[in-house]
Amino acid sequence: MSGAHAVHFVEMANLAQFDLGTMGREALVRGLLEDLIEAHIGGRPQFPLGLAVWFGKSPSADDQNLLELVAGPPIEQIVRDRVPLLWKTGISTPPYVSVHTMSIDHFLRLATDNPEQAAPYRANCEVLYFDKKLVLPLLLEMFQMITEPAGLIKGWYVPTQEYSNSNGNLRTLLSRHSQARPEVGMVKTWESENFEYCHGVLHVEISQRWLPLSPDGVKVYTYYNDRLGGPGGYFLFEGGSLYEILKFEVQTEPGYAHRFLRRTPDDRYPEVYLRTVRPPTESAARVSS
Repeated sequence: MSGAHAVHFVEMANLAQFDLGTMGREALVRGLLEDLIEAHIGGRPQFPLGLAVWFGKSPSADDQNLLELVAGPPIEQIVRDRVPLLWKTGISTPPYVSVHTMSIDHFLRLATDNPEQAAPYRANCEVLYFDKKLVLPLLLEMFQMITEPAGLIKGWYVPTQEYSNSNGNLRTLLSRHSQARPEVGMVKTWESENFEYCHGVLHVEISQRWLPLSPDGVKVYTYYNDRLGGPGGYFLFEGGSLYEILKFEVQTEPGYAHRFLRRTPDDRYPEVYLRTVRPPTESAARVSS
């Protein structure tokens, strides 16, 4: 048995003995539910899992409740299975988890036609897993799943050489990058009155949520290291905004935690300083004026 699995086994044994504090028990129950969800993701390919919700949360209770919404062949009723939460150890004692499984379409109809029956699934709940390819925006709204912070703009990094090769042609750059998934996001934290300069905190998509980079996290990305090596480098954002990277600077800003989906442990964020790159015709017009 590996060290990690041994520790997990001991933790599950502790759970069976009910000797954990409230916060520790909640974290452990969540972890065990996530283990079960992971097994279902890989073990039922004909029913791809779109959403898993821990509902009616009461970590100290003998019975937990899990809702799983699946795609694939329609399940036109609620299928209930009661599973020992310590299933990995083979222990068939409390606590248990009652898994309520139904198709995504069936749940949406239930929520529309019989909202009282669907209401318990949304009471005191926590989303433990979702797949954005399968989950409709209506479900995201129902379970208040926020996947990106307000004001996030998404785009791509454009190295200096690529920008030079394109002659700064925005249409060429957009056609080259817009077919790919955005690789970087940014929430602006300051902008000049003429919109020429701005600062922002960079984000990346982790587990289908856009989260801010930490001062250490940003160091693994090409755009950061390219900027350390010399001037240049650009960010191209959806919609056609193009910015030149001027510098990175770490700021300590506790207030940023309320703007993002996750705060850094010490409230330090690497802000990027940017300058708008104007289209060639617009730049020429500004010089002549």
